[in-house]
Amino acid sequence: FIVVVVVVGNPQRLRKAVVKTRKAWGRILQNAPELKAAHNTPRITETLLSHAVEIGFDAVAVVVDKSKIDRLDNPEGLYRLACGRAVREALERFGSLSLTLDKRYTTLKLQDRLHQALIASLEGLSGKAVVIDYNDSRKEKVLQVPDAVAWSVFQRHERKDETTWRIIQEQVVEVKL
Repeated sequence: FIVVVVVVGNPQRLRKAVVKTRKAWGRILQNAPELKAAHNTPRITETLLSHAVEIGFDAVAVVVDKSKIDRLDNPEGLYRLACGRAVREALERFGSLSLTLDKRYTTLKLQDRLHQALIASLEGLSGKAVVIDYNDSRKEKVLQVPDAVAWSVFQRHERKDETTWRIIQEQVVEVKL
């Protein structure tokens, strides 16, 4: 699986990439609540990624190869570890962050566990700040760009399809976990 942190100076710019993509595809996306890469055609995702590259962003993608893990007793723990690594890498490269996370975790207990894992992953970093907010990707367009980036990285590694990867490869730093 893939965990992505997209870094942009002004999140409004990523929202504009989503709006431009919706306008470019018009009626086809009229009833789609979000631009979920796995549910759209690759060409729609290519359009979104191209608009995002035009606007400008950087990203860190943590790639977890589950085939190299002997036992997967705690997949949520592995997910939290990957999130922590992605945030740490982004902080080290780009400075303080304001994170908007998809409401993957809908319970406060699971959000708290992720919070604790993120805090633990930042041990030893000083002078860096992280603000974390949870939002629904259907409502917060900013989250649709990291979804497309993660899908692109996944296609590259799992399907050996680099079509969308070629669009974003200059913006993304890959880290293997």
